[in-house]
Amino acid sequence: GVIVAGEADEYSDYRGVSGTSRNFELGERIVVTWYNNSDDIYYFTSRISFTDSDQPNGGTSEGKWYTMRSFNDYRNTFTEIQPNSFARTVFNITDSGVHKTDSSYSLVNINLAIEWGETYPKQNLICGKIELLNDADILPPVKPTGLAAIALQHFGAQLSWNLTGDNTGVVEYLVYANGVVEGYSRENEFTCYYLDPESEYTFQISALDAAGNESALSDPVTIYTSKFRNMPAVINPDGLQYLGAFSLPDEFLWGGEAITYNLDGNGGNGSLFATNLNQPENGLVGEVTTPQPIVTNNSGELNVAELIQSPVNIRPQNVNDWEYVDIWRTGLEYLADENRLYSSWSIHYTVGGEKNASISCCDATNLAGSTKYGAWYIGNPTEPPNAAMANDYLFSIPLEWANANTAGRNLVAGRFRDGGLSGLGPTLYAFEKAGTTPLAANESLDFTTLLQYGSVEETDNYNFPNSINAYKHSDEWREALWMNAGVQNAVAVIGNKAMGHNWYGYYGENMHHEWVTADVPYPDFYSTDPDGKGWRAHRTQPMIIFYDPSDLAMVANGTMESFEPQPYAVFRIPNEIFFGLNHEIFSATFDQQNSLLYITEFYREGDGRLIIHSFKVNYVEPVVSVKDIEQIPNEFVLYQNYPNPFNPTTNIRYSVPVVAQSEAEAQHVTLKIYDTLGRELAVLVDTAQSPGTYSVRWDASNIVSGIYFYNLVHGTKQITKKMLLVK
Repeated sequence: GVIVAGEADEYSDYRGVSGTSRNFELGERIVVTWYNNSDDIYYFTSRISFTDSDQPNGGTSEGKWYTMRSFNDYRNTFTEIQPNSFARTVFNITDSGVHKTDSSYSLVNINLAIEWGETYPKQNLICGKIELLNDADILPPVKPTGLAAIALQHFGAQLSWNLTGDNTGVVEYLVYANGVVEGYSRENEFTCYYLDPESEYTFQISALDAAGNESALSDPVTIYTSKFRNMPAVINPDGLQYLGAFSLPDEFLWGGEAITYNLDGNGGNGSLFATNLNQPENGLVGEVTTPQPIVTNNSGELNVAELIQSPVNIRPQNVNDWEYVDIWRTGLEYLADENRLYSSWSIHYTVGGEKNASISCCDATNLAGSTKYGAWYIGNPTEPPNAAMANDYLFSIPLEWANANTAGRNLVAGRFRDGGLSGLGPTLYAFEKAGTTPLAANESLDFTTLLQYGSVEETDNYNFPNSINAYKHSDEWREALWMNAGVQNAVAVIGNKAMGHNWYGYYGENMHHEWVTADVPYPDFYSTDPDGKGWRAHRTQPMIIFYDPSDLAMVANGTMESFEPQPYAVFRIPNEIFFGLNHEIFSATFDQQNSLLYITEFYREGDGRLIIHSFKVNYVEPVVSVKDIEQIPNEFVLYQNYPNPFNPTTNIRYSVPVVAQSEAEAQHVTLKIYDTLGRELAVLVDTAQSPGTYSVRWDASNIVSGIYFYNLVHGTKQITKKMLLVK
């Protein structure tokens, strides 16, 4: 029979059939047909139970209720039903996991769930039929063939393979590298980014159908990434040397949202400021020593930092007055010239255009007793960057660089908010420090945008235009900072890169959680998801991605769009140095004087202890260099090009110094273009348009987008620099 309850809240309506007990087996499925007796479109799902004879979450009996799926695409937990039309939901009998249902039952019970728990549409959605079918898709797709891979210089690989078959159709592919999931594609090709240079990668492909059946892995193919051939000005990831780790004292358990290095601390030996427990009433800041790091796999052997200043509240009053904070998102930066500790404050679950005054500072020597200046807004309070786009990262940039590119604004704030709420990648905004006479609280600080990718509103959760390469909603870019190794510099973004596909839900069993997850009670995945649901991926990889400051300078100067800069190299942080199973990175800081990088690991299994991993960033002799020839980098200028979007040919205009040479030598300049492997791609010679001004026409039709080098030779003088080709 069919039972319909008189009320229509989220749980009280239910419809069911019962009879003689029977065995439900793998390969069977329950299909429910619904009719929409209205002129509106609705989005809904439904729950199914084999053990609860009345409503979920209440009533006189108890049992598990499972989420049904879309009949048209089993990957989705929601179904769209058109006005005055039919739609179906489906549940496949499963032999494993939390949805294990291959057993003997005498009942099938259905409950309706509307998007966001809405109840009004229930009066218009009618359960017309409950069916048991034995045609569930349990067959995996055919093993993919024809896998081919080409190394993309030092950072990536281009993969392609043959389309493969399935009884219901292949919908997606997983890319495996060295035995673990690396990528995800809905086509028969994929570009891997963020591979380590001079490394071997063995790739395989698997195919999946809509029911989640996965094929056998394809035959393997191996590639070798090339050596990183850097220019003199940027950091080479080969220069990172792991020194070991130390831990912070108990006062900072379950903290570590932000740290910063104080070169004047601990009597001039250096210290760290760090936040404690990352909860609404906490987020306090204290100071500790930096003991000798040790390489060990036993956290009990690590040296423990000593407390210098106990954690205290350094937030100004207008931040302390916030009505609601779920989890603090915080940045810290120490400025030696002012002896001030700067801080940024934000709320994790800020999702819209909300914006708070969030930048503040105080005296670094006396955290408890000093005046708290601010907090100030970055930009107008009613305009971007909003709280989801800023106020997590906080770091300083060299004043000389700031004077040249950001009107002297040498502090940078930014953020990466999962789910695309900060845009499709990390953000960076430069603003000015407080100075001798700080502004009054709630004033606005002018800013210069250095990095801001496209909006999530323009995406379909698979295609991400104007994004960082290989963007995923579940990326976790937790920190950004300026690094130097002698004259080599980079802006580093640090965190855990999502690998494979991304979804909102749980790691456990790759369970998706769309608009409505109807399981009652919620499944328990504490071992994999101790913090509950969120943006997830097949796995994450701790890493550092490096941006060239010259690219950010072009954004600041308006010669490059804010979404155009891409990381030029990567350093995959070895998983084996971490103590926790999930390699959780919370924050980082950099000692500019000694070129030391400190990365905070949140060691969940170690009672929330904070582990500080230390790296030395060494200068690496550039592979591409100009030797034994006089250098004049400030005189050669490659300052404009004239692209035609419908023509692969571009005009490159540049100027060089006028030198006292023979007339023949002074009338031409040679422009050579190389790839990052040092291979010569073009040699272009042109005569002067006017003294010191030249123009060359270059046909780049056979060249792919990427990083290249140009070499200008004028008489006895020459220079080599990097350029970015975007097609």
